[in-house]
Amino acid sequence: MMHQWLFSGLFVWSSALTAEPAAPIHSVFKIVYGVRIYETVGSSHEQWREMIPPDLRNTPSTETKERCTNDLVMPSVENKNKAERLVGQHGKLLTWSGDGTMFAYVDRNPSIPPPKPNPWGCDDCFYPELKVVRPSDAGLLATIRLPEFGDHWNYPADIVWSPDELTILVGGEAGSSGSHYSDYWLVDWMSKEWRYVGGGNSAKWSPDGSEIIWTTPRRLEPLGKLQVWVANLALLDVRTLRQQMLTPGTSIVSEFYWCAK
Repeated sequence: MMHQWLFSGLFVWSSALTAEPAAPIHSVFKIVYGVRIYETVGSSHEQWREMIPPDLRNTPSTETKERCTNDLVMPSVENKNKAERLVGQHGKLLTWSGDGTMFAYVDRNPSIPPPKPNPWGCDDCFYPELKVVRPSDAGLLATIRLPEFGDHWNYPADIVWSPDELTILVGGEAGSSGSHYSDYWLVDWMSKEWRYVGGGNSAKWSPDGSEIIWTTPRRLEPLGKLQVWVANLALLDVRTLRQQMLTPGTSIVSEFYWCAK
């Protein structure tokens, strides 16, 4: 029995060593980003680059954000006023779907008490529910319990709708004041199923909703005798939850967006 266990363990270990590397994530859309690549000699400067994964060879870009960004359908003034009245003083993070027909926000619920002792040190942090509303008739489409306080969940900070309006990316406050980021969760608002997907900043869905990009939490890395802030661009495959770094190395990405045109 011991020999069998040893053989199985060695097989798993050797298989891990010889396993093929994960296949790169393929995209059909261009990613445009501003990056500062630090130089050990001479000054560094920000430059605009572009790539289409899995080809990570970045080239200089002259694309403008205005040309690349898809226009969102803005809600009517009437629906906007309805939404603001519905959210009132008890909710926050009101965020519209891309077609302007629904909005999501986080809300208080007096029947759900906050954790004790208060882990945040603020009175305006505990919002236990995510709600999806159709403003045309004030229809409440879904009430979804947010993740419990603990690993990868602090309190809600971001809401980003997928392009097809079926999934919502919700970010929880994380990190320190010097290295802030969001712990990102995906929720299918109809089935109410949550999936934790990683931590980053300024997440953006691809135009077809198959991928998400964000910058990694910034961190200090050595550059000669100096310490510099580094933040790379990461790509998430929404179906498999597999991540891939797009800009490795000692650099900091400042802004980025998808370009489908």
